[in-house]
Amino acid sequence: MITSYIFRISMFAGLIIVLASVLFGYLFFEPFLTEKEEIITITNMQKWGKEPGKYFIFTEDEVFLNSNDYYHNKTNAEELFPLFKKGYTYKVKVIGVYLPFLPRFRNIKSIMEFNSNKYKIPK
Repeated sequence: MITSYIFRISMFAGLIIVLASVLFGYLFFEPFLTEKEEIITITNMQKWGKEPGKYFIFTEDEVFLNSNDYYHNKTNAEELFPLFKKGYTYKVKVIGVYLPFLPRFRNIKSIMEFNSNKYKIPK
């Protein structure tokens, strides 16, 4: 009786440890697994409340996030946001997975090129 109870607890604890390892492993390796170049046309832009370093970038097909993120090794959200202009087309590097039924947005890591050479693109 006690042996089966201890076995159940140890199996449950092992399952929790495996799930936590997979979750944190995905967060750590997400930039390497999901980094992709996209061509987007900006339809609107919005700052995320009063929180510094978080911006929404709206396109025709998808909403992107431009935010500083430790796991993505990104700290240039304030530098990128002024470079985005409504109606311009950009080639950007994004990280993340877009699932329409989940409120998780792909993060814009950098601007590769865009249809105006007026501004210097930060790396």
